Amino acid sequence: MKKISILWAAALLAACGPSLQSAVKDGKIAPSFTDTLLEDDYLWVRGFGAANPQHTTDSQRRILSREAAIAHAYQRATEVLYGTDLQAHVQVVDAVSTGSTVDSSSQGILRRMELVNTEYLEDGGCTVIMRINREYLQQAGLTPQETK
Repeated sequence: MKKISILWAAALLAACGPSLQSAVKDGKIAPSFTDTLLEDDYLWVRGFGAANPQHTTDSQRRILSREAAIAHAYQRATEVLYGTDLQAHVQVVDAVSTGSTVDSSSQGILRRMELVNTEYLEDGGCTVIMRINREYLQQAGLTPQETK
């Protein structure tokens, strides 16, 4: 009976869990993963945050990398919903690239985003999964379309 209860609970958690799978494998960023997923009910986004090596405690690295990952997820959601302006610059000297920069900007405010999952990397970095209900997006006049 105990095994059935455990299996039922695991199935329930899997059904209610994030639709984006983990991007962490063996404490590092997995070789492949999905960043953004648009389903019938939710827009799912993933964000990454790196740990500052100058922070002296694990708590500092984890807390601040989590905050950076949340901000990154908000940026991804904004780019999906509102688009982004991208500018790239490359300097080539004697047929060798000496510098490359990419600047992006996005606009918009997302309310009601939910933080669904947080995972830490062995180096103190962090990845989060956030989602927003498509019903809220439609109420705001946003109708994201899945791209293929």
